[in-house]
Amino acid sequence: MAVDQIIYWIGGSACAGKSTLAKMYADKYGLELYACDEHSDIHMQKISRNKQSAMHKVSKMKPNEVFYTRDVEEQLRVYLQFVREDFSMVLEDLAAKPNLPIVVEGNQLLPHLVLPHMREKHKAIWIVPTERFQREHYSQRVWVQELLQQTDDPAVSFDKWMSRDALFAELVQQEANHLKLNLLKVDGVKGLQENFKIIVEYFSCEKT
Repeated sequence: MAVDQIIYWIGGSACAGKSTLAKMYADKYGLELYACDEHSDIHMQKISRNKQSAMHKVSKMKPNEVFYTRDVEEQLRVYLQFVREDFSMVLEDLAAKPNLPIVVEGNQLLPHLVLPHMREKHKAIWIVPTERFQREHYSQRVWVQELLQQTDDPAVSFDKWMSRDALFAELVQQEANHLKLNLLKVDGVKGLQENFKIIVEYFSCEKT
């Protein structure tokens, strides 16, 4: 990444609307969008067991092991290591891109990982949902239910999944607060357009 490149980092936890908000922002201002999850499959093809041990471990798991047989603490531990490893590959991707303004979005953008790479023309915000909001909206997603049906106990698997993500969101929130970084909490009181307005107003001070 060039020192003078403009980057808008949008991190956070799942089901906060950050992917939608990042796309809305990129579309509004004609910016390139880099969504971390859209590159994960490519990254998974490049991993090695020694260098990306968590990513390698997850690549061998079936849904039952991902969400049901392991306890929540183990799920969180492996997931945190996974996003750390994938973040390194995200940085490699960004370094290879042209020096143009870009919006970067994903769970991989843990506050303590992004902060050392932030420059003068960078702006960042982290978006996390409340656990109630997350459980309500994830339960309505068809692909979530289809995935859960591949486990021995969909109800228990869903509860563990949501508990893991709630702990992840709490960690992101704690890191952002500790590092004095910007945080948007999504609880359903404000709609998508209201949250988008918050992001536009915050990022506008850095637009050139």
